[in-house]
Amino acid sequence: MDSEAARVRLEELDRVKKSKKLTYLIDGWEDLLKRSIYGSVAAEVGKYPTILSLEDMTGNQAMADGIMGAAEKSMQEMDLLDGKNFIAITTDNPTVMQAFRRKFQNKYFWVLSFACFLHQLNTLIGEICAYPPMKKIITQATRTVTFFNSSHYWGGQMKEEAQNCKVTRGLKKNCESRFYAISLLCNSVIENWEPISRVCFQPEAQKKTNGLSPVASDVVMIVLHTQEFWRKLQQLLRFLKPLVDAIGNVEARDANLADCMLELLHCSKALSEIKTEHDDDITFSLHARAVFNRRFLAMDTDHHSLALFLHPLCRKLAVSTIAKARPFEKMVKTALDIAKMWRWGESRARALVENLQQYHQVKGPFVGGHRNSLEWWENLPISGEKYPLKALAITLLSVVPHAGEVEHLFSALGGVQTPRRCNLAISRFETLGKLRSNYCYHLYERDIAAGKSLHRRHAHMHTRAESGVNVELVEELTDGFTWEPPFSTESADDRITGPEDITVEEIGKAFDDLDAQLLEEKKNAAPGQTVEDGNEILEGMIYDLSELDVIDKGIAPTSAAEDLNIIGDEGGFGWDVDAMMVSKGVV
Repeated sequence: MDSEAARVRLEELDRVKKSKKLTYLIDGWEDLLKRSIYGSVAAEVGKYPTILSLEDMTGNQAMADGIMGAAEKSMQEMDLLDGKNFIAITTDNPTVMQAFRRKFQNKYFWVLSFACFLHQLNTLIGEICAYPPMKKIITQATRTVTFFNSSHYWGGQMKEEAQNCKVTRGLKKNCESRFYAISLLCNSVIENWEPISRVCFQPEAQKKTNGLSPVASDVVMIVLHTQEFWRKLQQLLRFLKPLVDAIGNVEARDANLADCMLELLHCSKALSEIKTEHDDDITFSLHARAVFNRRFLAMDTDHHSLALFLHPLCRKLAVSTIAKARPFEKMVKTALDIAKMWRWGESRARALVENLQQYHQVKGPFVGGHRNSLEWWENLPISGEKYPLKALAITLLSVVPHAGEVEHLFSALGGVQTPRRCNLAISRFETLGKLRSNYCYHLYERDIAAGKSLHRRHAHMHTRAESGVNVELVEELTDGFTWEPPFSTESADDRITGPEDITVEEIGKAFDDLDAQLLEEKKNAAPGQTVEDGNEILEGMIYDLSELDVIDKGIAPTSAAEDLNIIGDEGGFGWDVDAMMVSKGVV
């Protein structure tokens, strides 16, 4: 195995050093031996990722300095310590990771910093579910699934009833405590409403017969005699489904920052259109909307908004004249802030402003568009030196917006480590992970050559089969929507496959962890991060989609790939952003 590991290392070194638009991803994981392992991955939009290293942090406090040391060690392992192959860093967003990202940026001044979009969507779902009556409903749904998936006889009876009812998907089996996984579990209960009810209606299910155990009395009570259970479960899922669908689309390997923002706007549209039914819990509806409004403001950063603006089909969507929206001037300021961080010279910065003005007016070389924003900019037949907006756009749209690839690494390692084979040294664990990743990479390349779809498919989600922005969605938002006052694993067979691992205790721990996270966020929130009156996204105070123009679907001609350099090597980068905007007439 050592010779094979050496071959893979040389191949991965060659591959990763050729990439100039990498995003550094790092996250922590606890294995079966309760070791604290931090995994580092180099990822690029639309490309298969490269595992950098696994670091054992057991016995060390997860402080920013320690994580920074692990990051530097992983980069040195792959001869990337100068950092020039990286354009961004993406992690989840607890306080320690925020501090780590700041340290990373201090060393590599050109690197952009982002909080994982999937983690934020997951936290959003969790906070919506934290409404006390809904926590009770989720616990009851979990109890129902646990019973039927752990009972051979009654689970089999339910499977037969599901076939009779033509229900093709069984109760969700997922041992992860992520909140979107919990929402999938609840969705599976709703879809099996009729089969579950039929089983519980059977006389032998309610009373011990011929020495055979009936369905647990509390499960019968939930299914047949707790009317609010089904009603509130349906209401909960009406609010969660757009968010779960968004996770399915955003976790795609070719998703970028603009795609994330469009998915978030899709959620806004869907939630704003939810009608209140006569038996709904009105307080929960208000709670869910308030949580979404607040979380939206945290996720809709200046960089995300600029990325949306730089999608050629969404340039009119990203800017608006309504009071709380980001105007074009804000886009220019954000772009100049990035240029200054990259230490661009004054002449290059002036050219950037001129490019932005042309792009906003759909003039010059910036006419047209394509559903794949990165592909459109890369194929634009202009030079990134002469038109610095091209360099900025390609870089921003090449940022991997989530740390899902690290989660996939941990999921794969979880398959390697079993109760019978759990005493692996971290170095051996890392070798096995890199070997598996390399083999998967070759399968990935083979599927690309064969023209196969590489998008993950989820039976429970409306995920898209094609890469790039959803043109139909943008047109729908344009024509019919005006606003006025967050890594699941899906088995090939989604039927009942064995004992359910998630427990009521684990659900409780998940909510306890969420409460601690929300308390930490509140403690560390900077002034102005709370929702102010008039900032609500669902009431149309941030984006005005009615101002969209007709979107041109034209595809730009293909041109040769260009090696772009965003790191400034020019003198005189001490220019002032505000003065630059005034000099170019952007005020």
